[in-house]
Amino acid sequence: MFVTGVWYAWCWRNNTIFEDQHWRIQEVVRKIFLLHDECISYYPNLGSDPHSSHLLAHWSPPPEGTLKLNIDGSFLEDFGSLGAGGVVRNHDGDWIAGFSHYEVGGDALLVELRAIQIGLDFCSKKGYVNIICESDCLEAVDLIIAGRDHNLHTYAIDILHIIDVLHGNGNTTLVHVIREQNMCANFMTKEGSHARCSAHWNCPPPGMESLILRDKLGT
Repeated sequence: MFVTGVWYAWCWRNNTIFEDQHWRIQEVVRKIFLLHDECISYYPNLGSDPHSSHLLAHWSPPPEGTLKLNIDGSFLEDFGSLGAGGVVRNHDGDWIAGFSHYEVGGDALLVELRAIQIGLDFCSKKGYVNIICESDCLEAVDLIIAGRDHNLHTYAIDILHIIDVLHGNGNTTLVHVIREQNMCANFMTKEGSHARCSAHWNCPPPGMESLILRDKLGT
């Protein structure tokens, strides 16, 4: 609780000074408890014998008849650009499709929102339904599904577009996962940012085979 409190005190300070976003104290407290509960869920034995506590974080396949979309984004501050990427897989963990994306501008939050938006639009254009979309950015996921009024947010257009897509397909859900469960999407993000171009992938890019196999094996 102390660590999560310190973290959001720092975020609160930075948002106020640099982003001119004035969080209410109730919002900060809610974020602290949300992150605290998230940490506890991943470390159920926190506080007990450290030798008996293990974190088993791995990608898990979706139910049969459902596709899983893993997305990720990264902001390249030195270049003032953002990269995004995503992978669509079935219940066996088999590759269905993927994308990598690059564009100039943005910031750390926008890139995560853009990754979600591009990923959902990608699935819509492909005609995919019954989608579980996973992102490792808790702030972006919480911002979208919290149900607050987004009209005055800096990125209201992006947020509202994502919400419209989610509501347009009643079988599409957005959930948060930790980074270790999202490594294939992270790989695709680097493909976009390093190549500085956008692309759709019908098969995995070279060097990704071991990550896909690890996910299929649940390791």
